[in-house]
Amino acid sequence: MSKINLLVALFLITLLSSCGFHTPIKNSALNAVVVSDKSNVFANELRKRFNPEAAKNLTIHIGTEAKKQQAASYTSNDTISSYTLSLSVPVKVLNAEQKILLSQDLSASMYLNKLGASSSRSQADRLQIQQAYAQLQNKVIKKLIRRLSKLNED
Repeated sequence: MSKINLLVALFLITLLSSCGFHTPIKNSALNAVVVSDKSNVFANELRKRFNPEAAKNLTIHIGTEAKKQQAASYTSNDTISSYTLSLSVPVKVLNAEQKILLSQDLSASMYLNKLGASSSRSQADRLQIQQAYAQLQNKVIKKLIRRLSKLNED
C-alpha cells in the first residue's frame, strides 16, 4: 500500500515540476525607490512587494490612479445590470543615472455583474466594486513587477 502512495506522490511531483509549477516567492533581487503622493494606495501596495534588503537601482514615479466605471448592460427596466471597471496608473521608471527606462500608463479592466436594486444590495454592490478595484490594482502591480524584472535582467 505504501509503494502505491509513494508512486503517486512521485508522479504528482514530476507532473507539477514539469509544467513549470513553483511556489510563489518574493522577488529577492528587485527593489526600487517609489515616488508618489503620500496618499497613493497603489504606491503603498507596490512598496510591499519589494525586498527592502536589496539594492535600490531603480526609481519609480507613480502618478494618480484613474478609476473608471461604465455601464455594460441594462435590464428591461432600464436599470444597470453590469459594469465594466477599469484602472489606469501612469508609471515612469528611471535607472540609477536618471535615464527613463519605461514611461507608460499601465491598466487593467474587469466585467462585473450588479447584485441587485435593494438598499442592502446597493451596499453589497459598493463592496463588490471596491473589491474588484483592489483586484485590478493587484493585476497592474503584477504587470509592473514583471516589467521591472525584465528591466532588472538587462
